[in-house]
Formats: sequence, structure tokens, C-alpha cells
Amino acid sequence: MKIRELFTKPIDRPINGVIKADQRDAESIWQELDEYVVTKQLTEYFRRFFDAFLAAADNPKDPVLSARMAVWVSGFFGSGKSHFIKILSYLLENIEAVNPQDGTTKRAAQFFDEHKIKDAMLLADVQRAVQGSSDVILFNIDAKADSKSDRDVILQVFLRVFNEKLGYSGDAPHVAEMERHLVSKGAYEAFKTAFADKNGSTWDAERDAVDFLRDDVVYALAKALKQSEESAAAWFDNARETYRINIEGLAKLIQGYLVTKPAGHRIVFLVDEVGQFIGDNTQLMLTLQTIAEQLGTLCQGRAWVIVTSQEDIDAAIGEANKAKSQDFSKIQGRFHTRLSLASSNTDEVIGERLLAKTEAGHIALRDCFEKKGDIINNQLAFVGNSVTMKSYKDSAEFVACYPFAPYQFALLQKIFESIRKVGATGKHLSKGERSLLDAFQSAAVRNADRGIDALVPLYDFYPSIESFIDTSAKRSIDEAPGNAALEPYDINLLKGMFLIRYIPDIVKPNVDNLATLCVNEVDADKLALKRRIQESLARLEQQRLVSRNGDLWFFLTNEERDVAREIGHVEVSANEKWRLLSELLYDDILGGQTKVRHKDTKADYEFNRLLDGAPWKNASHPLSLEIVTPLGDDYEALTEAKCILRSSESGGRALIRTAEGDRLDIELTLYLQIEKFIDSPKASAAAASLKRILSDRKDENRERRSRIVAQLGDLMLAGDCYALGQKPQIKAASPSTLLEELVNYLVSNTYTKLPYLKVRQNDPIAEIKAVLAADNIGQQGLKLNGEEGNPLAIKELREYLHLKASVERVLLSDVVDRFTGIPWGWKPEWEVVLLVTRLYMAGEIKLMCEGDDLDPKNAADPLTKSVRFKQISILKKKVPDAASIKRARDLYKDIFSKIAREDADGLVADYRAALGDWQNDLKSYVQTASIKHHPGKDVINAAITRIGKQLAIRDAFEFLENMLAAKSDWLDTSEDIHDVVSFYKTQLPTWSKLLEALAGFVDNREVLQKDPLSATALADLESIRDNTAPYGQIPRIDALIKTVEGINESAAQVKRERALNSIDVKIEEVVKSLGQVQASADLRNKALYPLQELKTKVAGLLSIPKIMYLQEQAGTLLDDAMGVIEKASQQAAPKAPSVVKDSGATTTSTVLTTAPKSVAPKPSKVIRAADLSPTIYLETEAEVETFITKLKAELLDAIKAGQRARIS
Repeated sequence: MKIRELFTKPIDRPINGVIKADQRDAESIWQELDEYVVTKQLTEYFRRFFDAFLAAADNPKDPVLSARMAVWVSGFFGSGKSHFIKILSYLLENIEAVNPQDGTTKRAAQFFDEHKIKDAMLLADVQRAVQGSSDVILFNIDAKADSKSDRDVILQVFLRVFNEKLGYSGDAPHVAEMERHLVSKGAYEAFKTAFADKNGSTWDAERDAVDFLRDDVVYALAKALKQSEESAAAWFDNARETYRINIEGLAKLIQGYLVTKPAGHRIVFLVDEVGQFIGDNTQLMLTLQTIAEQLGTLCQGRAWVIVTSQEDIDAAIGEANKAKSQDFSKIQGRFHTRLSLASSNTDEVIGERLLAKTEAGHIALRDCFEKKGDIINNQLAFVGNSVTMKSYKDSAEFVACYPFAPYQFALLQKIFESIRKVGATGKHLSKGERSLLDAFQSAAVRNADRGIDALVPLYDFYPSIESFIDTSAKRSIDEAPGNAALEPYDINLLKGMFLIRYIPDIVKPNVDNLATLCVNEVDADKLALKRRIQESLARLEQQRLVSRNGDLWFFLTNEERDVAREIGHVEVSANEKWRLLSELLYDDILGGQTKVRHKDTKADYEFNRLLDGAPWKNASHPLSLEIVTPLGDDYEALTEAKCILRSSESGGRALIRTAEGDRLDIELTLYLQIEKFIDSPKASAAAASLKRILSDRKDENRERRSRIVAQLGDLMLAGDCYALGQKPQIKAASPSTLLEELVNYLVSNTYTKLPYLKVRQNDPIAEIKAVLAADNIGQQGLKLNGEEGNPLAIKELREYLHLKASVERVLLSDVVDRFTGIPWGWKPEWEVVLLVTRLYMAGEIKLMCEGDDLDPKNAADPLTKSVRFKQISILKKKVPDAASIKRARDLYKDIFSKIAREDADGLVADYRAALGDWQNDLKSYVQTASIKHHPGKDVINAAITRIGKQLAIRDAFEFLENMLAAKSDWLDTSEDIHDVVSFYKTQLPTWSKLLEALAGFVDNREVLQKDPLSATALADLESIRDNTAPYGQIPRIDALIKTVEGINESAAQVKRERALNSIDVKIEEVVKSLGQVQASADLRNKALYPLQELKTKVAGLLSIPKIMYLQEQAGTLLDDAMGVIEKASQQAAPKAPSVVKDSGATTTSTVLTTAPKSVAPKPSKVIRAADLSPTIYLETEAEVETFITKLKAELLDAIKAGQRARIS
């Protein structure tokens, strides 16, 4: 059975696959209504439309429903949206269609019966909607517009189609306004009659040329309106210029028209391709918004606007409002009903209109699929597109879609859209004047005479759009048949590649997918087809008709071919490819890595990088890594044996021989050619179209680079590794891991003495500074042999320095270079410096910096700055002879009274320990010795300084030499230190007693000096205190203090008893006065307490001046006490009479009682007798008489004044 025999209707019958708004011939109308397929999706869209349409009709007073009078129909190119609104126009107008075959007539609604619309409720709504009357105006806005650049173009189009619908002039709105005015005056028919009389032809036939018929029009106007021809001429001459209309005026015109019609009458504007017409023109979108708003407001749901667009309303608004400068919320509110036609709708329409099968065809296809279903689906399998590029799910789908594959429906839609968007087509296809239905019919017709084992290849769809593709886009295809280097199949493949040129995201154009797209038989040998396609691609690539990007192939337009040809002529040198390959391998893949961290030691090891025998970015490290690629001249010659030999050369060397790479050289060359061409002056001055092509090539090159990087990484992992003459088996998941493993292997096996450095510091520089700051050199010596000191590494370094530094100075930089190199590899370099520092601080070596000995205090800076390593020299220490050691041991015994060890190191360690003990003791006495009248300060400071200088000598030989050279000084210092230490350890309490006693004797010194015995003892104590070395006099202190204290106590006792007696007399006087005033306990305490407290103080004093002073103070306290008593007695008020009430009497008697009488002491006056003396000394009898006379007068004045006098 042939394919043409499968269908219920002839596959080659004329089908109006192009739906045009203005195509209204009888045959087209009948076919469109008869063959229109109401799919499930269209059923839903019809329901939504008629729900809104009838809701507004049923509720004319509802402002919300009446405002929703606009419909936005969107869908991709060829989805049937134009057909949809045209069917709507037939239904709303309920047009009468005529069958072209028999002349029978049928209303549009009658075509939509229960067979076409399965939903009974929707069918009822359709029938109800067509009962009312409507004016339906269907038009393509682009066809009606004069100029898209005119900002009012949409307004003018709406006005034109409205005027045309009413029978007025569409081309001249001012003429239509004249006609409207004549109708309103009832003079239109009279005008047309008068015009015909004057002109000889009808008005309808001639009105488009109205500008050439001025006299006829003026004559007819004058006749119809009964006015002068002058008036009519004046109007006609100015009508075109003076006529103005805005959107509100248009809405009012339509509103006025609807007023003349029945209440349910509507006017419906159906506008095709509005979205494409508006594009990104904000002003046009605003105009459409205002028209919809004004019609909705003024016409109250009786004027409808239905538009189509390839984008939904939100996308269209977004495109027109990129600058976010306008508010389109109103248009979104008006276009409340939004219908988006999807691909499933197209599939179903094509299936029913074109591919409906006969019963016999159904059976034949079903049987075919049951036998070969798996084979068919395998033939249609895609690589990487399993979800979107579907094959047949069952025999029913096979029957419905055959001879096409299910994926072809969606794919062709994407193809048509992509070709239109990139501008490869002319205006016809871009305006939607070509449908998918036509494309599928054309492809089916081409295969109509093949059997049912045939499949339709993609290139069979090309002829359906060929005539609408721009010449520049298809020139290479048109010229290909005349190319003798190509075969006929190459042209078919080229056509298919053109179709998918702009949808690589939908179907990747690799050989596998191209074979699937081009398979034309169920039983085709797909492997043979792939080979055929590969051979064809090779020929097409040779002719620059296609280009390759990895495993993807792309069609080249004529311009792209020219660019490809020029790119192919760009020269690329071998060195340029080597540099690019080095950059890709070492920078892109290995991340520019120049060092690797060793897993065991956690140290970083740098390595040289080589590619195919040449160094990449020169460096001079002990380790080297070479990568050998297929681009190298000796790649083929490098057998396994030669690779092993090469890896054993020049110390630590590793080698990676990558696997062979397919097209690696070609891809690298093409990458460089494109990059060089893009950077050329010619490309910089290219036209816009050429720059777009170059931009595409740059994007391809970006992908190519990523692809080359991925390929090189795989080649590295698939290659062989060699190191140190061995072929280690290294398995890695990534190139970076491979590098880590290989260099780790290289480090571990190159640096054989690396394990000597077992203990590593987290911060070796900080450790160097800590070692230099340590005081205890003996402890540093112990650490050298401990685990922390890395004894094996110390031994290795010590042996080297013993041989080298014994005869000459060794630079620290040389030591670092040696032990960071092979076979040690002690990294980082600070670990080597730390070992040197430990030997230095242990006294085994000597460091010099710029000719001077390096002191530990100043060593931190040069030892922790690598730039100064060349300034530091290392010398081996001298060893003292036996005689020097014996003399030093004798000196040690004399100084410390102990026996030292016999070896030099032990002897020095003993010296350091003993001197360190002295140093610690003396430092603990420094603060006390600095106090006044404490001996030994100068001795302590001098000894600490001497000991510090001696301990600072790191060299054992110099240490002992210095001790022996200053032997007598050390013996003297030893004696001084012994006295001082003994004093502060045992005699300090006695000394403190001395200082305290002398401080206590100061007040009575005058009295003590008068006694010969105490004067002598006091002088001896002061002499001992002021002695700088009083250590031998300390035993005399206690006896001398006892002598002075005895005499001091006796003298103080006499003065103390006299003072106490004087105070007691004063206390008795106060007690007497208190008794006279009958004082209360509080007053007694207040008056007596100061004197009693003074008495207590005097009783505990030894200081005679203080005793005398307090005795004098007693008189003042006596006066104060008397003042307190006097004040208290004056404040005491006489008591009020007491009232005694007799409870049994009716009258009250008053009994006066008085307290015992108290006598207050007289006020006192202190008379200072010394103040009355005329001179300091009384030397004559007359002076005595004068003094007595004055004193007597003062005393008598006080008594006469009622006071008591106290002489002071």
C-alpha cells in the first residue's frame, strides 16, 4: 500500500493552508468552515471567549464585565491563531456560506454541530451568541496601515475599517465625515444623484479620486444641502486640512453608531498580527491601550476588540516597554480574556485535516507498528534530546501521525520560528502567510508514492518554505547542485542542516542526530547512513558549506562561508600552537600550579614545567614535570623504554605521555585562526552583519576552548606516567589529582633523606625566634638529642659543618640550598635555618654577620629574612686543651666549692648552671637592695652584669678562656656575691631591726646624746647602718640596740609619769564640774572622753617630745570640756509646774515642785604667762617685777569678770 492510499481525503487536494483575513471568496469560506477542527484546546478557548462575550451581553449594566471587552489571542508562527479569529468572525456574524459544488447555502453556526463541538453547553452558548446582531470587522492591521511610523496609525486603521464597514470612504476620513454628515441630514441619496448627474458616473465608483472631482463634488453638495456653491467649495477646499479626530472622537463615533442600533447589537473588531505590528514601539502600544479603554468606557461592552500576536500580552508589553517608562496596567485589565494556542492544537489540526486514515490504512499501519515498533523507535532515537524529541508511544499514535514522526510537529514549529526570528525569511513567512499545514502536506505529497515502510526525512520539508527564504540566506543551497565536488545527497543534507541551523538547543547537530533526522525508511541501515552522512559532511566542510565545532556541525550562510574561507587562510605557526597548548595544560587544566604539597611532610615543593621537551615559563627547581603530547615531534618515537630513560635524566624528573587525541591539532589550529582573525584590523572595521558572524565564531571558540581543555584532561588521565626511571601505577579522577599523586611520588623517591626531618613546626619562623630568646643554653643542648630536635637531621647538619666549617666560613644560603635540595628536600627553608639556630644556641657553631660575631639578641632579623642569608657565615667552634680544662675546673672549685665535670661541654654546662643560679638569686635581691640604707646594690648590679656577659658567650672555648682570663676578678666577685647572698638570705631580719630601732630613737636623740653610754651605742648603730659592707658588724646590732633602748625607756618614763599626773589633775577638775551640774551620762562621756583617750596615748609613748606635746594638749582639752559643761548647763530650761489631779474631787488643785539646785562652773580663761614677759629671758629684778605685775593684773581681771583663770 502506498502512502497516498492511506488517507480518507486526497493528500494532494487543494487545502487553503494560508488563512488570510481579507480572503472571503465563497470557496475559501466554505472550506474553512467545513474543515475547521475544534480540538480539545480550541474547545476550551471557545468556551472562555463565549463565557466572557455572553456575560457582558447578559449584564450590560455591570461595569466590570462590560469593561472586559477585549481578547488577546497569542500563538507561535503557524499555530492557527489567524484561522481561529476568522472562524470567530464567521460565527459572530453568522455568515451565510455557499457550497461551490452544488450551490447550497449554510449559516456559519450550522457547521458547528454536535460532531464538531462535543461540549453540549458550549454548543448551546454558540447558538445563543449568534442570535443577536453584530457588525464584524476582520482585518490584517499591517495591510490596512499606510505608514507604521505615524504615531496615530492604529487610530487611523480603526477609523478606516469602521468607515468601510458603514459604506463610507476608507481612504479619506474627511470624505467619510462628509458622507456621515449628509446621512445625518437625510441628503446622502440626493448628493449621490446630483453627483451622478454632473459626473456621469456613480459616487461609489469615483470617490477615491475625489481630489480630481472638485467641481462635481461642490455641485452635488450645493444641491443636496441647498447652499451656494461658494460655501460648498470653501468647505471642500479646507476639509482635508481641518479634519481632526482623536481616540475619544473615534469611540464617540462608534458609540453614536451603536445608539442607532438595537440594544443587543455589537460591533467586533478582529485585528490580525497586532503584536508583530507594534513590536517594541511604546507609542503604538499606548494607542491600542487607549482605544480599548475608550471603547470599554463609552460603549459599555457593545464594542469588542479581538487581536492576535505571536507573543502573549505580558511578553508583548515587556518588549514595548523595555525602559519601564509607561504603565500598561489598563491594557492588561481590558484584555482580560487571553488565549494562547499551543503546539498540541496544531498537531491535532494537522492530524484531522490532513492525516485522517481509511480503515484499510489504519489496519495496515497498525500491523506494521506491531511488527516493527521497536525498530521504528530505535531509528527515531536522538542523542541528548530524549524528552523533547519523542518517538511513537504506541500503534495508535503511529497510525495518527504516519508518515511523520511525533517529534516533527514540534520541531517544525521551532524551525519556522527560529528562521523567522533571525531574519532569514522574506515578509510573507514573517507575516504568517505560510502555515505548518501547508508544510506537512507538501512533505507528504513528495512521499505519496512510497510504500508504508517509508519515513519522511527532515529535508523534505525544505521545499515548502524555499521560495520564501531570502536569497542571501539560501544562496549556498541554490549553488550547491552546480558544484561538481558534491553529490546529490549532500544537497539534501545541506537543506536539513539549514532547517536546524538556529535551534541547536532543541536538537544538537551531531552525526547521530543528523542520521535520525535524515532516516527515510523503517528498515534503513543506520550505521551505513551515519557513514554516508560523515562522508557528505567531509565534502561539505571541504567546500566551506558547513563548519564543525567539536562533534557538532552547522550550516554556513554565504557570508559565513566567506568568513570561514578567510579564517582558513590565517597562518598559525608551530610555536603558537605550542604556547596555546602549554597555556591550556598548565594554566587552564592544572590551574597554574607550580608547587605541590607533600602529603607526609605537608611541605610545598616547586617544580619546573616542560611541554614536549621545551620549558614553559623558565624556572630552576630540583624537580621537573614534562608533558608529552601528540603535537610533539618525538611523540611517536617515545616508546615506553625511552620514556623510562627520559624520566631518569637530570635528577627528580616526572613525565606524562598523553594518549593520542582525535582532531587535537585541527582544533588547536582552528582556535588560533579564529582568534587571530577576530583580533585583526579587518575584523575591527567589519560591517554589522559580519560582526554578528564574528561574535558567533567567538562564542564557538569559547566552546571549542572548553572542549579542548576537557579533551586534554581526558588525554592526560588516559596517558602513561613515568618518574625517576620507573613507571608508577597512578590512578586519578582528575588531572589535578594526577599531578598531586605524581609529584608526591617524585618527592618521596627523590628526597631519600626527607624522613630525617620527622618533627616539623607549624610556624618555624616563630620557633627560630623562640630558640634565640631562650636563656638556658644547656637545655638547648639537651633538645638536640631529643625527638623534637630532629636528631638525625641535626647529625647530618653537624657532620657537614664539622667538615666544611672547620676550614672555612660557610654561608647560611649555601647550607639552605644544600639541605633543601636533593637528597634532603627539607622544606620549607626555615626548617633548615631552625636546625642551624639550634646548633648555634647550643654553642656548637658560631654565626657571623658582615664580619662581626652575631649575638642571639640581634640574630632574629637576619635569620628570618631569606634575603640576608648570604650575609651570615657559619664557623665551627674551637676546642679547649686539657690544661685549660684543668685550670677551669680548679677555678670552678674555688668559686663554687663544688667539683665540675671533666669534659669541656660538661664543664661549661656546670659553669652555666652555677652562674645561672647566682644570677637568679641576685636578681631576686635587686629590688630590696635598692631601698635606702640596704647594702650590696652596686655589688649585685655589677655581678649580674658580669654573669650576663659571661653567659652570653655561646662558644665553649671562648667561655672557658674568658673565665680563666678574669680569674682574680671572678674570685673577688665570688666573695662579694657570697657576702651579699648570705646577708639577704640570713641577716636581713637583723638589719630590718636595726633600721626600725634607729627610726624609733630619733625623737629622743637629744636626751640620749646627753648620756655617754647611750650616745656611744647610738653612734655605733648609725656607723653600721651607713657602712656599704657591714656584713661583719651584724652580730653587734642586738646588744647595741638593747643598750640604747634601756636608757631611752628610763628617760621617757620620768616624762611620761609627770604628764600622766598632770592629765589626771585635769580629769579630776572636769569630774568635779560635772558633779556640780548634776551631768547626765552622755554629758559626762562627751566631756571626759578626749582627756581619757589622751591619757591612753601618753601611757604608750617612748618619744619624749610627743609626751610633752600631748601634756600641753591636755590643758586645751580641759578648756574644751569646761566649755561643753557650761553650754549644757545654759541650755537646760527650768521645769514647768506639775499638776496633780484628785480623782475624787470636783476641782483641780495645782502643786508646784522644783528640781534640786545645780551650780554651773564659771567660764575659764587661759592666760599664757610667756606672752606677758617683756623679754625672752628675765635678767633683772625690775624685769621680774614688771612680769609679775602684768600677770597679776591679768589674773585679777579674769576673776573680776567672773571667770576662772588657768595659767598656761
